[in-house]
Amino acid sequence: MYKDSIEFCDFSTDEVEAYSKSMPTIFKDNIDIDKTAILNWRIDEFTTQRRQLVVMGDAFFSAAYNLLNQCLNDNHDKKADAWIFPIMFNIVHGIEIYLKGIIMCISIVTGNEIKKPEGAHNIKQLSQTAKKYILKYKTTNKNDTTDQMWTAIKVVEKFIDNIYDKTSDMTFARYPMDKQFVGHFYIQLKENVSIDLELLHKQIIIVYKMLNFIFDVPELEVELTEQMLSDLYY
Repeated sequence: MYKDSIEFCDFSTDEVEAYSKSMPTIFKDNIDIDKTAILNWRIDEFTTQRRQLVVMGDAFFSAAYNLLNQCLNDNHDKKADAWIFPIMFNIVHGIEIYLKGIIMCISIVTGNEIKKPEGAHNIKQLSQTAKKYILKYKTTNKNDTTDQMWTAIKVVEKFIDNIYDKTSDMTFARYPMDKQFVGHFYIQLKENVSIDLELLHKQIIIVYKMLNFIFDVPELEVELTEQMLSDLYY
């Protein structure tokens, strides 16, 4: 087991007894601001829901990226064999909510705003829906930028396809078994089921950059339109 495992952390038996009677809430400031996480610092009620999704998507990608970096910098304790699950979960969920933000944004500039993108947690379906909206946007805005958006979504789609080649059940990184309590693909196989960490690191940077780019293009158009309307009426 890797040296920084929670299994090796010491704790006070006195606190066990105290916590069994009353446990202080974690939802409070620490005396040290650098040891405090503020949930609504980057997103709040004044942030659009599409932007909220993208900001949270950034967070999931960032967590995956930093965990990967730690594994690549030092994996002699084989921490990657355990951390790969939260890494893959963060990547898959980051893709999911980024695609939802993209669909919501492009639906505005194409004149058919939707509040709840179809696809639930199915990132393959969400990528196909996003692709459909990008094509519609590209058809009415023929330029190099929309061509690049089309290329970008195909890159994201290829990454998703590689995952779906192994499994269509995106709970594979959250549970060892599916809803029927049948082990996921890596449980079923006797041989090692491996992930190339260097290649994953390289690909998620590109996938993240593509998702961010696809969102930013229509988002800028929305913001400019809103600004023009604001200048017109105020």
